[in-house]
Amino acid sequence: MRRIASLFAACALIGACCSQTKPVIGISAAHGSTSSSVSDSYVEAVRNAGGIPVIIPFTTDSTRLCEALDLVDAVIMTGGEDVNPAYYGEEPIPQLGKVNEARDTFDIMFARTAYKRGLPMLCICRGEQALNVALGGSLWQDIPAQVDTILRHKQSERGSIATQTISIVPGSRLAEIVGCDTLAVNSMHHQAVKQIAPGLEVIATTCDGVVEAYQSIDSEQVLAVQFHPEAFAKSGIYPYLYIFEDLVRRARK
Repeated sequence: MRRIASLFAACALIGACCSQTKPVIGISAAHGSTSSSVSDSYVEAVRNAGGIPVIIPFTTDSTRLCEALDLVDAVIMTGGEDVNPAYYGEEPIPQLGKVNEARDTFDIMFARTAYKRGLPMLCICRGEQALNVALGGSLWQDIPAQVDTILRHKQSERGSIATQTISIVPGSRLAEIVGCDTLAVNSMHHQAVKQIAPGLEVIATTCDGVVEAYQSIDSEQVLAVQFHPEAFAKSGIYPYLYIFEDLVRRARK
């Protein structure tokens, strides 16, 4: 708990010193047995987009989480393990991957709290799935077992290589951000959105119908993507960096 408290204190210091010049972007941490961590890819993507990246460490204390969210202007929910199907009322199938009970607790609380507060959100991979579940949606537990497809959604290539093409709804926020209706993306998942939650709408899919992005219906608050734009944006590659620049723009409001 001392480590968490000290990290929150550091967030406060950064926010006090820098929030007047650049927006502070809180990045949800992965949780190991003794650590909270975030891939440098998210950190560098935020920096390249003009934001101040701050890691929000794992906690199950809602008060501490609220204290951390008080210090940021927007949030990113990051990738990771499978979401436990108990959160959307299903029994696990044999093909379900590794779940992390502690991180599920943190991410669901994080998603609901940030959403309720109206913070601008960019949700990526597991983060996209977790927000959908937190708001009442469901997931495919395993695409190969449950979806009729010939596509390989979990690539063996490194994340900076695009292996699929997604179709983006014309006029959607993602289409406006990246400036096109199709986009080559990486694919590093075996779960995906099944039933979209109330208040959200699907805005991109692969050719087999797997959801690749959604947005909030009545506001700019949420943009969520199944692919990993940070794998490209960390090196300043467009149009993927536009996605982070859009979050920084929303955070400035």
